Amino acid sequence: MRKRITVKGFFIVFIPLFFACACPKERIYSYSEKGLFQREWREIVKENPIGKNENIKVIPLFKNENASHFIIQIREGEKPHIHEIHDLTVVVKNGKGTLYLGKDKLLMKPGDIAFIPRGVFHYFVNTGNEPAIAYVIFNPIYDGKDIKYRD
Repeated sequence: MRKRITVKGFFIVFIPLFFACACPKERIYSYSEKGLFQREWREIVKENPIGKNENIKVIPLFKNENASHFIIQIREGEKPHIHEIHDLTVVVKNGKGTLYLGKDKLLMKPGDIAFIPRGVFHYFVNTGNEPAIAYVIFNPIYDGKDIKYRD
């Protein structure tokens, strides 16, 4: 004889499974002379929230002679710009927006990755209600000075 699952039974069994899987533990790992670094990116953002009057919040993570890694939160958008000596990789972690890349317009959402070669005009505009969050890697190491704004 087959057992029928009731609506109540469905919610008791499947809803907790859904919520357990809905927010995976997305960790960031790195290794240095201090040992293993492992943190969830959401924890890092929670500890470093973007201010109510801040448009962009940059959280430095790691750097060596070849690259620097950051978490960036964007409330509204960036000014159009280029990096003359840096390549940039952007991994969208939360939120959505439009990345203007050269002459193209890309709709970005969590999980999307963009590689922005040095010298390419670009900027990001948040189209969501909450700050957009991205994991960003600059090659070579970025000191914040290689940015040329355009009108």
